[in-house]
Amino acid sequence: MRRSRVLGAAALALATGIGALTAVPAAAGPAAADELTIAPLPHQEPSYRPVYGAGPKGAVLDRPAGGLYWKSFEDGREVPLADCATGAYDQSLQLGDTVGCERRTSPTAPGPLTLHDQATGRTETLAVPAGRTWTTTFSPTQVLAYEQDAEDRVTLHLIGRENEPRKDVTVSAPERIPVDSLWVRTSDEKGALLTYRSAAGPTTLALLDYARATLTPLTLPDGAPDPGHVDYSLGSQWVSLRKNGSATAILRSRADLTVTRSVNTPTPYGRTHPVGDWLVVQDRDATSNAVTALPVAGGAPRTLLARTSDRGLKTGTDGSAYLAGGTDSSHWAMHRIASGPDGAPVLSTVMTLPPNPANRLTLSLAQGRLIAGQEDPTRSLQGYSVPVSGTSPAKQTPDWSCDENADLRLCRPDADLPGWTVPTGDGRIVSLSTHGTGVAVNVRETRPGGTVRQVPLPGTEGLQPYLVKNASGRFVLFTVTENNTPRLLVADIDAGKVLDFKPSSAATLWGATLWDQASPYGVNGTDLRTGRVTQHQGFGVCRPSEIQVSGEWIYGLCPAAVETPGVWHLPSRTFVSLPFAPESGRVQLGDGYLVRRTNTGLEVYNLRSGTAVRERGIAQEFRRYGSDWTVDRFGGRLAYTDAGQTVHLVGVTGNASPLAAIDQDVAATADFRQEQTWRARWWPSKPVSSWKLTVRNKTSGITTVVRTGTEARGLIAPAWDGKSPTGTYLFSGEYEWTLTARPADGQGGELSTSGTVSVTRPPAGVRPPARP
Repeated sequence: MRRSRVLGAAALALATGIGALTAVPAAAGPAAADELTIAPLPHQEPSYRPVYGAGPKGAVLDRPAGGLYWKSFEDGREVPLADCATGAYDQSLQLGDTVGCERRTSPTAPGPLTLHDQATGRTETLAVPAGRTWTTTFSPTQVLAYEQDAEDRVTLHLIGRENEPRKDVTVSAPERIPVDSLWVRTSDEKGALLTYRSAAGPTTLALLDYARATLTPLTLPDGAPDPGHVDYSLGSQWVSLRKNGSATAILRSRADLTVTRSVNTPTPYGRTHPVGDWLVVQDRDATSNAVTALPVAGGAPRTLLARTSDRGLKTGTDGSAYLAGGTDSSHWAMHRIASGPDGAPVLSTVMTLPPNPANRLTLSLAQGRLIAGQEDPTRSLQGYSVPVSGTSPAKQTPDWSCDENADLRLCRPDADLPGWTVPTGDGRIVSLSTHGTGVAVNVRETRPGGTVRQVPLPGTEGLQPYLVKNASGRFVLFTVTENNTPRLLVADIDAGKVLDFKPSSAATLWGATLWDQASPYGVNGTDLRTGRVTQHQGFGVCRPSEIQVSGEWIYGLCPAAVETPGVWHLPSRTFVSLPFAPESGRVQLGDGYLVRRTNTGLEVYNLRSGTAVRERGIAQEFRRYGSDWTVDRFGGRLAYTDAGQTVHLVGVTGNASPLAAIDQDVAATADFRQEQTWRARWWPSKPVSSWKLTVRNKTSGITTVVRTGTEARGLIAPAWDGKSPTGTYLFSGEYEWTLTARPADGQGGELSTSGTVSVTRPPAGVRPPARP
């Protein structure tokens, strides 16, 4: 049954002394739900667009979203390719700038053939002659057909088009061809290369000459048992044949097949194609696939492209060649290789090929620091500092990066294990690994040249590391297994030790506070530095199975049949009910908002007015939290990756929680006879625009500003050396220190926190301790 909530019940006063909390505003403030975007980095592997055919006036390409089109070389026009697939038995033909569509009523009943000239828009239709069947190729003046006899052997015929007076020319061939073995391999405006099974048994490669109406078998290179072991190509003047694995190409003149030339190629693998009186060779090299041109008559080779796609080379009907290449993925294009004015091959650009985006694998966001895990194909992390206020756009280039080749433990993102690397919020990321027979935390500073270290954890012998659940500053909450049984541990990575707590699977960290299930109901906040329970929040008769904390807000997952689903605002003890029943793993709490993942996208609910208002819907499929969406619980935005791999960062209206110090590590003494700097650190709850540290001598009452700073995200560490701004040591004695800081988002008042420190200066004339 449902039970009513008593707002003031079972609450312990804050005893941490790390910053005051204020009540939630009654109404949403004027802040706008601004949006930032970060475009993906280019994939290091160049993009690829296949050429399906090319003629003297244009090429047939495909669109990334699907669908073939013809593109004009002259004016760049793009014309959708004629669609022939309308009947069950229809077939399409394509040669250069022309598409052929044959309409059949049955598989064995040839039909009329309509030819569409994509360049001019002109069409012509040919009735199939009696006893003839169309093949898959044609020329500007003729269409290749065959006549089948009772023995299922065929005689080839060239059927004249409208502009050809010869309407049916029989092809002179050395033998009739078995119909089931006839295969047009490639063709151009002057002829075609065919393979068929000869009467003697082996497969034959033959050249069909349209003008002469002859079919002539070609002698294969020495050692090639059949055409399947030969790289062959049809140029405007030469036919090239090269046995696979051989560095010698044999060229036969199309004007006189008895005229041959031998050309030595740079490597024995790849594609060859004659362009004019040159042989274009694409080397099959895993790193470059360079393209060179070799004169058929001999002479120095020319490098046409230093790097090309490994998808091979496509030939055009006018003897040209097509392939993608460039210097890198951001400077890549589809090129045409054709004879220039002097007969040598020249390059022209058919179309530029913008790089594909690198694949985003993971996302994390803490204190306005976005970390995107990507694959391109190397897996890496890319770090960005995102503006937390104002209208400035997000920087599009990363501040730092690391990849799996340099650091496999921290810099190899995994979309299926987004918790492999987790940000701490103070400019570090952490992961787990084994160390001897125990567990270690791997720590990396997220800045250029940031240090990397491994923190072995004594007392973890016999435990197996799994994943970090979350982290906040110096504290890390993580899962290990012992005898195949999972359990949670808390570690202080600066002290290098596991703390004496036994968190449940519901636990979470917020600064120096461990929030976990209370007994019998509700949740407790325990100070990790003292071990004392400092906060309690009731959840009726429920011990939440999942706890999340962000700023002044706390969410607990309870069965809807037991308690009303909702979120508590801690300072005001205000409960904001949710208009849906949350599911485990599908809800994430931000600072005054909550994001729900559904089967159709994300729903963002603003809680800041005291009512859950659905403020935004993002309609796209998402995988899991930390993979393609994340929340900055340190006063920041929601981030998600769209289908184009662009990261979007969106906020909500109203005011975020005020700035607070959620952890501090401040030494009570500062003996500058032995120490160079005073050990003092504060972890703010959200980014800071500026801060100031003062000390006041309790005896004289004199206040001295000893350190100031500008932006700080997640950590303020002044490193005071005991001196005044003039460079002289302050007198020994008791001092009251005060840290003040302004929130970077401009929301809420300044943070002000104070304490005492006993200062001892070096004796006069004594050198201070040297830096270690």
